[in-house]
Amino acid sequence: MELLTRQLDRIAILLSGVCVLHCILTPAVIALLPLLTLGIGGDEHFHELMLFIVLPISTLGLALGWRQHRRSRVLLAGVAAMALLTFASTWGHDNLSHALEATLMVIGSLALAAVHVANYRVLRHRRPVALQAP
Repeated sequence: MELLTRQLDRIAILLSGVCVLHCILTPAVIALLPLLTLGIGGDEHFHELMLFIVLPISTLGLALGWRQHRRSRVLLAGVAAMALLTFASTWGHDNLSHALEATLMVIGSLALAAVHVANYRVLRHRRPVALQAP
């Protein structure tokens, strides 16, 4: 179970990095190569796809990690980061400026990656249950 949780943390960290790169590079690519966006679809589709992938992986990885280490702060921080990503990606896409939406997405992605790093470290450094003090 711990191996699965650690693998899910690694995948979630990678996906958060992809989100950050997307949010940072997309404006530059669009500014330099406007024709590139003609056949790709918009940011909205990318964000929806990433949420479809990121939310279940992060939820499962953090929940399994919490079952082992019981650090509620890690779980709550992950829920907050996922909520920020969901808000920025769904409601923010139509109601916020692109700059503010991208800023919130970058903050949410970095926060979620940091939470998964914390989850990974806590699991790696935790003592076996039989050796833990009461």
